[in-house]
Amino acid sequence: MPRSVSRCLSWALALGALSIAATPARAQGGARPPATRVDSADALSTALDAEDKGELKKAAVAYREVLQRALIPGNSDGDKVALSLLGLERVWAELGMRDSIIPVAQRVVQLRPTDPVARSIQLRALVSIGRDDEAHIAFTSWRRAAGNDGAPFREYARLLLQQGRAQAADSVLGEAGRLLGAGGALSGEVAQLHVALGRWHAAAMAFREALRDEPYLETAAMFALNRAPAPTRDSIRTVLLAEPALLAPRRLLSALELAWGEPRRAWFALASVKSDDSTSAAWRAFGERAELAQSWLVARDAWTAVLEKRGDLEAQQRAAQAALNAGDAAGALQLTSRKGPGTDVVRARALLPIEIAALGELGRASEAQQRIDASGPLLDETARSAMARPLVSAYLRAGDLARAKAAVKGTDLEDDDETAGWLALYDGDLATARKRLVRAATQRGELVDALGILARTRVDQSPGLGAAFLALARRDSAGAAARFIALSDSVGPAAPALLSMAARLSPKAGAMTLWDRIIATWAKSPEAAEALLASARALLAAGDKAGATTRFETLLVDYPTSALAPQARRELERMKGQVPPATH
Repeated sequence: MPRSVSRCLSWALALGALSIAATPARAQGGARPPATRVDSADALSTALDAEDKGELKKAAVAYREVLQRALIPGNSDGDKVALSLLGLERVWAELGMRDSIIPVAQRVVQLRPTDPVARSIQLRALVSIGRDDEAHIAFTSWRRAAGNDGAPFREYARLLLQQGRAQAADSVLGEAGRLLGAGGALSGEVAQLHVALGRWHAAAMAFREALRDEPYLETAAMFALNRAPAPTRDSIRTVLLAEPALLAPRRLLSALELAWGEPRRAWFALASVKSDDSTSAAWRAFGERAELAQSWLVARDAWTAVLEKRGDLEAQQRAAQAALNAGDAAGALQLTSRKGPGTDVVRARALLPIEIAALGELGRASEAQQRIDASGPLLDETARSAMARPLVSAYLRAGDLARAKAAVKGTDLEDDDETAGWLALYDGDLATARKRLVRAATQRGELVDALGILARTRVDQSPGLGAAFLALARRDSAGAAARFIALSDSVGPAAPALLSMAARLSPKAGAMTLWDRIIATWAKSPEAAEALLASARALLAAGDKAGATTRFETLLVDYPTSALAPQARRELERMKGQVPPATH
């Protein structure tokens, strides 16, 4: 860590500890002479500058001078004591003289028995160099001086945990529980101890208790409990779902469920919390995380909950977009039609693109065009241009290639390689499609499949291939598969690519026939390895382990350099019990 960053952290720790300890050293000593304050400031500046320059011995001398002046009877300065002690700890540690801080800290403790920084430094140094008996004596002395303050127990337990001494930390915290009661102030340390010892249910209980008074521990709790093995997670859920339904534990569980790959459970954890401003903020944050995870259905539900609570346009827009991304076009359309705040212009610009896309997915292209025409006065040139892509998709979904082309004219999509390439392909113009699609900015799966077929086809015109891809755009999987199969006998080297595409679109029985045909007729094609892997998985799912094993082994023997070989090897090892199935 850079010295300047380390020093800033040390200052923060020192000032925070002093404020917690509430030791009014300055008030006890009265006003200080201006000359002393200036001299002390000069010495501290000298120490800091020397430390930044790497002149560690010079820095140590200057920090000692600051400390001596800060400890003058009747003129004690707790801030300077803390800063100089932390400075000495840093420079002596870097010089390999970590134990040099111990007598200095002990001297400060004699003069200031409750000084939290001096006590922490003394204990930290003794533990780090393995002087365990002296460390325990120092802890006991601090505990007696601190009275009912849990700081000595907290610091000692933390240091022991860092050393990997969980049982010793357990003893310290157990003693704190006996002397200080249930010790909500130590719940965070107790929770970390339970995590270290693998006591996941107890850790969840302690974290729930800690979050009541120390909400800043939520992130630490998430990282700690996230490591819980799958069989223990239900016990954590039971603790964090217990009544009363408080926001902090439920938000913690929601974050854990997302990390465990359970987005629906994550939303359930938050959805039942009593709604207020804090809950709405948590719902918003969850909606954003669900979007990042592409869990669109739960993102839709979260943003809909925000919309119902707050009624704002952003929530409406994001709920509708999430519904559309989840494949719920009807739900997206219903969300865009809800009344809400904002002028007609603002609402049209936010919601109309989603509405047009939803209508397109539902095959209602004419209605989409009518909505755009009716909203014309509300849209500027930029907004109208943004409507072009979803409108083109709407016409293609309806199979109306002519109107899709007309919708592109006069918009930025005329210069878009992907749009122009797809329209050319649907029209059977393979030469233009090949030239434009290869320059497309995206690498979506359907684009890669199309380019693979185009690269293996020498002809420049093929209305039949265009019609097959247009059927795919209309979501007519059966029709597209039938066309790809019919074309496979007339496209030469591209035949296995077309059959592979048809297999992906076909029911399992029809797909198996196509995979067998690829394996038997085009054994040297790139699709042969894919056909072996896909057909082996289908056989395994059907319970034919012998047939699946034969195909996995054939892939490994005949196509050892294939990128799919590692997957086949893993499937075989899993079948033999060498690799346990992945847990979710």
